[in-house]
Amino acid sequence: MLKHFLAVMLLLVMGVSVYSQNIPSGTGRYTALGSSPFMLDASTDIFNNPAWNNMYRDYAFGDLNQFGETDDFDGNAGVTFGVGKKWNLGIIVNRRQDSWNMFNSDSTYRPANSPIVPMMLLVGTSFNKNFHFGIAPYVSMGKVESTDTTGNVTNTNKSTSLGANVGFIYMVKKGWIEGSLMFRMNSFKNEASSTGNSAVVENDGGMEFGAMFRAWLFPKKGSKVAIVPVLGFHTWSFNPKGSFTTGGTTTSVTGMKHSMMSINAGVGLNWPVMDDIQLAGGITATYMTSKSDSGSVELKRTDFIAPGFNMALETRIADWLTGRMGFNKSIDMMKSETNTSTFSLNQPNTAASTVSLGAGFHFGRFSIDATVSERWLKQGVYFISGGNNQTDRDMFGVISASYNFAK
Repeated sequence: MLKHFLAVMLLLVMGVSVYSQNIPSGTGRYTALGSSPFMLDASTDIFNNPAWNNMYRDYAFGDLNQFGETDDFDGNAGVTFGVGKKWNLGIIVNRRQDSWNMFNSDSTYRPANSPIVPMMLLVGTSFNKNFHFGIAPYVSMGKVESTDTTGNVTNTNKSTSLGANVGFIYMVKKGWIEGSLMFRMNSFKNEASSTGNSAVVENDGGMEFGAMFRAWLFPKKGSKVAIVPVLGFHTWSFNPKGSFTTGGTTTSVTGMKHSMMSINAGVGLNWPVMDDIQLAGGITATYMTSKSDSGSVELKRTDFIAPGFNMALETRIADWLTGRMGFNKSIDMMKSETNTSTFSLNQPNTAASTVSLGAGFHFGRFSIDATVSERWLKQGVYFISGGNNQTDRDMFGVISASYNFAK
């Protein structure tokens, strides 16, 4: 499968003019840079803030997820294109932007299936040269039905995530400011029936809300070093419930109420050291709390993740090759509480890798960007077929491709 993918990429490259400009971006590049909020990345920025659709017109991008045990791969794709001088449209398919997996935190009342093939539409416009606006409706649905005629048993499971992102970019005298809001309504309903019996498990609420702000400010006119402050907020909640009928008697049950809230902030520098070298670094802090409450039982966890250190380096080694390195490490001060106990622990945050590596390959308008496995550096080169076992086979972890077809 990997050989087929590389062959297709080669054919695409052969059809691209070498004199056109590429815009490398994607999860492969962003992850290799340590997921730094102090670096710009076209596909990541469009995904988080649809106003960037106005800045990257006529641009296609996509990711391949990490290869699994069966050598299958999954991924996502997106494209933007201009309509006239001021309007811009686009679409991103199969890239999830919701907290659907959080619903599975309830051990009793949980969705039987999750939404599939999420889709985000992009609509953007520039009111003038200083203000750019974008909106991105989001939808993902799933449904599974089964019937067993032997026992007259019917099961119907539905799940839905609906919402939208709204964002802006405002140009100021010495840089720009951006912001975006994200809203989701996540719901599920599991229905089962047999002769004389029925059960319905669903959720109340399911609301999810997020906000993000970032600025790119130059201390003085002509300065290449930008000060980059970032601020974010995210929260979601839901309350599962069930209704069970047996022999004509119906019982209603309410599950635990679940909620989560996080606030993050940081400040860093983006510094183009030379024309072919870009360096970024900064410090971040995150406060996150989650709670599950049934009335008689309360489970609460609080994490204060600070300081978080983030550095990213990107350098053009040749016209067709870019090298990347990222560093991301923080301290997690965690506290877990129940009705009868309290537990505290300070530990390194394990949510992100400490060091990440990557490479970008550029051919005119076309780019392939990927993370490079640390295991590959230690165990040797397996470009196409891999080693003798699965753990040897990940020369590249996440692969992204992008194509700039702007005139």
